[in-house]
Amino acid sequence: MKLDLKNKSDFLRVLNVKVLWDDLKDDYSKEFKKAKSQYQIPGFRKGKVPENIVRKNLLPSIEAQFVDNYVNVYYRKSLDELKIIPINQGQITKVDFKENSNLEFEIMFEVKPDIKLPKYKNKVKIKTNKYIAGDDDLNDSLLDLQTRFAKSKTFEGAIESGHFIYADFDKLDSNGKIIEGSTLKNHFIKIGEGLFGGKVGDKFIGKKDGDVVNVEVEQDKGKIHYQVKINKIEEQILPELNDEFVKTVDPNLSTLDELNKNLLDKIQDNLNQENQKEFHNKIIDYFIDKTKFDVPESMVENYKTHLIEDYKKQYAQMNQPFDEEKVSGTIIETAKKTVQWILIRELLIKDESIKITKEDIDKYLNEQMEKTPQYKKEIKKYYSDDQNKYKLHEDMTNQKLYESLEMYFINTIKELSTSKLRKNKKG
Repeated sequence: MKLDLKNKSDFLRVLNVKVLWDDLKDDYSKEFKKAKSQYQIPGFRKGKVPENIVRKNLLPSIEAQFVDNYVNVYYRKSLDELKIIPINQGQITKVDFKENSNLEFEIMFEVKPDIKLPKYKNKVKIKTNKYIAGDDDLNDSLLDLQTRFAKSKTFEGAIESGHFIYADFDKLDSNGKIIEGSTLKNHFIKIGEGLFGGKVGDKFIGKKDGDVVNVEVEQDKGKIHYQVKINKIEEQILPELNDEFVKTVDPNLSTLDELNKNLLDKIQDNLNQENQKEFHNKIIDYFIDKTKFDVPESMVENYKTHLIEDYKKQYAQMNQPFDEEKVSGTIIETAKKTVQWILIRELLIKDESIKITKEDIDKYLNEQMEKTPQYKKEIKKYYSDDQNKYKLHEDMTNQKLYESLEMYFINTIKELSTSKLRKNKKG
């Protein structure tokens, strides 16, 4: 075989293959004999048709069948000879073959690009924000606990902000008429929060059982018009914040001061983890920004398909339609960035000698079962699934990689009050 390999980009290769007739005639002979053995026409038994008639009637189809069967064979031999592993199925762009002639074909395929990592072991500074928990966070957390232990009772008067309602929701068309089959029966919502906050929630204030309210709710596909019939109003009776309430929440705690400290510590721990996550994400951004290469299109396309399926599942769980066109640009950008990191990560794992063994995984699982013996059976069952065990392996690999990379990056932390974080979320 004569091989000519051309680089069209960091990942795209075009391979020209020429197989000389002397090297392929035995394979072709087998294909010819196979076709002849199956051929039958009136006056001749199957496989007994004279070769000249077979050649006259079947030669083009035998040549085509030989190309179909053997281009892939010679392509694989070429890859072995060149020591190349494609990452997608090759696409034949040219092929030329006739009996007693050489077979020539051109095939285009993708490979993992050669990546040159930046000099990252020079203590690169990365700026991150760490939010410090305060009284507002503690009060929100206490209110959340009170809400979880609250009791509900039917309210007979007019709706106020914070009340809950059970109501029938009917979608309305552009003419204000109910769309048949769109009724959502006895749906439970809280007035003054989420989709039913602001001006939408205000429309319910002062209404009573049996009243009907027309509202426009902002959803993914724009504003949806609803006719809402109120069936029942409830109010929450929150428990008092005292030492008795503390014992209900956590028997290991005795006083409200202990509960406050416990909650504030947990909130701050979560904020510290968010800072660590930001640090890691900025390390990823550093490598993506500093490592320049063309991203294989097939890998981006595969990850894009994965993201779309994931979005569809999420929207289905929320009972909302998924508009692929609306998020197409974001999906492509996310897919490209993710594939860049996958390829860089693979090189870093090798460069940093990161390895997670079966013993590492077993040790981790044993530690989890010792911490929560009541869930031992559930842990064993969950990780008996190969997919879950693979995800654990990947998570542990990531953790070990980040720990290794943290030695080369300086996390320059700017501490901020969570009040700024609240303003950003509102803004």
